[in-house]
Amino acid sequence: MTHMNRRRFLEITTVAAAVANLPSASAAWWQGQPQAANTNPENRGLLLYVDPRLGAEAQAYRRNIEAASQQHPLLGILAGGRQILQIQSPTPQQLAYNHVLLVALPDDPLLVQAWQREAAIQPASRSIYAFGFGHLQGPIGYLESDRNPFLHAAAIIKSPYECEWVSLTGTDRAGVGLAVDAFLKQGLVNGLVAAPGWKRTEPTLLDRDPLAPGFVAPAILPETIGSLRRIALTQVAEDEYRGALADGGVMPLSIWQAKYYEKGQWDSAGQIASLYQYATGLHRRAYGNAVWAARFSSAAEAAQAAPRIAAAAKLKPAGSSHWTGDLPRYAWGMPVMGDGDSTGTLELRLDGDSVLLIALARRMT
Repeated sequence: MTHMNRRRFLEITTVAAAVANLPSASAAWWQGQPQAANTNPENRGLLLYVDPRLGAEAQAYRRNIEAASQQHPLLGILAGGRQILQIQSPTPQQLAYNHVLLVALPDDPLLVQAWQREAAIQPASRSIYAFGFGHLQGPIGYLESDRNPFLHAAAIIKSPYECEWVSLTGTDRAGVGLAVDAFLKQGLVNGLVAAPGWKRTEPTLLDRDPLAPGFVAPAILPETIGSLRRIALTQVAEDEYRGALADGGVMPLSIWQAKYYEKGQWDSAGQIASLYQYATGLHRRAYGNAVWAARFSSAAEAAQAAPRIAAAAKLKPAGSSHWTGDLPRYAWGMPVMGDGDSTGTLELRLDGDSVLLIALARRMT
C-alpha cells in the first residue's frame, strides 16, 4: 500500500509542479485547453532539448545522440524511426505531444518544470541529495524518467497517447557528461553515476552508492522476453533493497530493473489506458513489462530469499525454483476503471545466486 500511495503522490505532484512553473508566455496556451494537432501516435516523435549554456558540449551531445538513434533501443522507439526534433525553444504543444529527452544543467528552467522532486542539486558545492542514495558530492550524473508531465497537465482534457520524459543532468558539466554517457552506452534511465573522487557528505537511513562510469549490467538480464525487447535500465535505490531484505530475510548485493517494450504499449488514449501505460513506462517505480533482478552473495542465500519473496508477492510454486501468479490491481482498484484483480502476470525464478521477478502487464484499452 505504501508503494501505491507514493506513486499516486508522485503523479499528482509532478503534474501540479509542471503547471505551476510554466513560463508566463505559455499561460494562454494552457488556459485554452489545447488538443493535439494530430492524435495519431505514429506522428509522435522525440524532442531533444539541450541546455544552450553547455556550448560546445551541447553540440557534441546533439551529434552523439543523433548518431546513436538508429542503434540505441530506447532512442529508436521514442523517435519512431524519424529524425529527432532538436529544438532550442520548444512550445508547450511540442513538449506535450512528443517524447522528450532533456540534457541540462540542474538550474535550467525547463528541467526545473519537469523535476520530480526526488533529488536536490546544489551546483555551487557540486552536491546532490537523491532519495534512496543520500547526500553526495563531486562530479555526479543524475538520470530520472517518467511520463511526460506536460501531457498530463490539467489543461489537456484527454491524452491521445502516452509520452515519456528522460532528464539527464548532474552536479556540474562533468556530471552531465556522465549522465549522457550512461544513457547512450548502457541505457540507464534512472540512477546516479559518479566519477572517482566523489564522497558522501553525511549519512542517511537510505544510502546507496552511485554507479561507476563504465558500469556493466548483469548478464542475467535477458535481452528479450518473448516478443518484448529490453529498452532501458534502472539503478534500484536503497529503499527497495530494504524492502527485499524485509521480504526475503537477506540483503541483496545488487538489484537492477530492466524495462521491456511491447509494440503499441504507449499508443492508447484516455484514463483507463493510462494505468497500463504508467506501469510500462520509464519511471523508476513503474513495474510493468520489467525484470527485477537481485543478486545475493551465494546461491544458498538466493535460495533462502526466493520462496519468501514469492510468498510476499502471493505467488504459487510451479517447480522447485519457479513461482507464478498475478500482478495486483492498480492504485484505484475499481473494475469500472478497467482495473481488475489481475493486471498481468508475475513470475519469480531462482537462477544460481540471483532471483528474478518478471512482470508482464496486460494491455488496457
